[in-house]
Amino acid sequence: MKFSKLILLSVLVLIALLPVFADGEAEQPIQQQSEEIQLPLVTEPKWEEFCEIGYENAKKTDREDVFDVFSFVKAERVKKNYWAARRESFEKYLSTCNAMTNETSKAECYTELRRIEKSKNDDYSHQRKELLYQRNIIIDK
Repeated sequence: MKFSKLILLSVLVLIALLPVFADGEAEQPIQQQSEEIQLPLVTEPKWEEFCEIGYENAKKTDREDVFDVFSFVKAERVKKNYWAARRESFEKYLSTCNAMTNETSKAECYTELRRIEKSKNDDYSHQRKELLYQRNIIIDK
């Protein structure tokens, strides 16, 4: 019994001292950084980052459909047109960014495009929730 208590006590002491040993290893000399400033790598945004799933390749259509008498068919066409217009806008802005020759400007343009698209997604989500609320549809149970 005394032997198991001794082992348990030594394990507890080792666990208690473990952070002390870890801190001693972390204090290594810091190497001098080079004078060059490295810009963070900003990758080209992809449409799939912002688009609702299933509408990545939506095409705009203005034709009236015989099934428009059903509200869900008309609502689906409106939704497809919305995402098609958003994609067109996104691709136009992206082509403007890609035309830039300065990498810093291009990175800033990509960042701004991401900010704009995130803002549009936030607005879209808010409008959808507001519409559901107005129609007294319970969401997020």
